[in-house]
Amino acid sequence: MAKVKKNKGFIIMLILIIVIAVIGVVALILNNIFSNKSLEEPGKELGFDIFVGDENMAVTTSSDEGRDLVEELKAVNVTYKDAKAWLKVPGTTIDYPIFQGTNNTRYYRDDRDGETQDWGETFIDYRCDVEKLSDQMTNLIIYGHNTETDNRFTPLLNYKRQEFYNTHKYIELATVDGLNTYEIFSVYSTDTDFYYIDTEFSSMKEYGDFLDDLKDHSRYDTEVEISSADSILTLSTCDYSRENGRFVVQAKLVENP
Repeated sequence: MAKVKKNKGFIIMLILIIVIAVIGVVALILNNIFSNKSLEEPGKELGFDIFVGDENMAVTTSSDEGRDLVEELKAVNVTYKDAKAWLKVPGTTIDYPIFQGTNNTRYYRDDRDGETQDWGETFIDYRCDVEKLSDQMTNLIIYGHNTETDNRFTPLLNYKRQEFYNTHKYIELATVDGLNTYEIFSVYSTDTDFYYIDTEFSSMKEYGDFLDDLKDHSRYDTEVEISSADSILTLSTCDYSRENGRFVVQAKLVENP
């Protein structure tokens, strides 16, 4: 009788092992299926394999369209005093006023009317001064949310593809003092450990080393030279393809291209 019970217990244990093994195999198969599927879904590895919005959107500058971004900004500024610039990335839906508060939380989740919403407004780092864009050692930083749809700063992730950069090399930024053109020199994914949002430099050498580091981070060679004589624009958004990820597009102030 003891031998029968022992054999029965062994059989039950064997069955349990087989069941657990089968469950493990099924789970692995399902994980692979859903993992592969997720790579095909917009927003999972956003910017690597897909475009955001209309990739065939015409690359038109404000002059091409007959627009005066300075006047458009001034019109908004009548009602919203924190509207300090108008940003246009030709060939994308990034074409709207940019705000600046006394800290970097004012517009993070609140809109221009003070209403709380997920994406707030696109805003300038409170440490920056839009009246000094051409000053030496200037890094004007603008933050915008990655909404995983064709608004706010999500279209920046198109720059993960060099083919997109090749036909979208310039950025327009208007202030009440005039229209400025920037040429993109670096595009990269990083995380919060890399301090690309520095605004204070003790010397031209320190600033030049900072710019060299930014250029070295670029995911592809833009072939655009950068030096300590240049003032720059930094556009920053989240990159969900990595932990604490950021996607950064940086450009230098230039004369009309």
